[in-house]
Amino acid sequence: MSLVCVSVFAPTGLALAENRSVGTPSSHAARTQLTCVATKLQLGEVAVGQTRDKLIAITNSGRTPLLVLSAAPTDTEFVVNGLDLPLTLAAGESFTFRLTFAPQKSGRVDGSISIVSEASTQALTIHLSGTGRATGQLQVTPAAIDFRDARAGSNRTQSGQLTAIGANVTVSSATISSNDFQLGGMSFPLTIPVGHSVPFTVAFIPQGGAGSYTVLSFVSDAKNSLAEQAVTVPMVGPPPHKVQLSWKASDSKHIVGYNVYRGTRSGGPYKKINRSLDPGRNYTDVHVIGGYRYYYVAAAVNVKGQESKYSKEVQAVIP
Repeated sequence: MSLVCVSVFAPTGLALAENRSVGTPSSHAARTQLTCVATKLQLGEVAVGQTRDKLIAITNSGRTPLLVLSAAPTDTEFVVNGLDLPLTLAAGESFTFRLTFAPQKSGRVDGSISIVSEASTQALTIHLSGTGRATGQLQVTPAAIDFRDARAGSNRTQSGQLTAIGANVTVSSATISSNDFQLGGMSFPLTIPVGHSVPFTVAFIPQGGAGSYTVLSFVSDAKNSLAEQAVTVPMVGPPPHKVQLSWKASDSKHIVGYNVYRGTRSGGPYKKINRSLDPGRNYTDVHVIGGYRYYYVAAAVNVKGQESKYSKEVQAVIP
């Protein structure tokens, strides 16, 4: 057996490297980092007693899964919704939750959300701000509108007003529970300055021979968010006006019915007044008001839903 001698030469200053991976100076926290695009969130002005929601998305921008442990607002007027913790986010995964601003008093409110995860870096902080606006009351006058003998020919339009008390009030919409009435004189949304009033009108449009009762409701950001006003019409006297129409049958084939149109000017424009296709050759229009002149045309409709040209126009004068 022979012995072989092996010499190992290393230049001065050159050290043998250990068998281990070479990495950047960054720690595990750099690989598991929780981020949010918006770290400052403005929620604007909200009436006291009302709420406003904003969506917040958090993202694991690291390369390993991350466990989110807690999310705590610093002020009770900011509430986190839809974030069930603990929550595991895969690498690159995002999660969206809802933040609700519910001011309890007027004035500016500043706060933040501190979201804590397993990452060794500091907690993710999202700064929040919003303003609570004092809420007023919406007063509707008169409390009730009575058209009395409207069917007998008395005034068919009456007026009322909305007043903001204590603070500005924004009215977003209004509804009437009966087709016998129409609201006029305002468009929505409508902001009423404190101490000011805005007029409105209610028109009575008879559609039947019986008495009518309805509730006019205004939706607003006031404390009494649903202000209601009763509108009544006791029916006495003769029945409402009506116009009876009739026409000859169309000579075209495959006709399944007719549409009836009405306008307030000769030659149109016209608006269809029958809710569904009329299979007969007669129609009674009870939605008319005394003192007005109306113009009518009819059109035939075939099985394919195609409509013919208008018939010759006829007019009706309501006394």
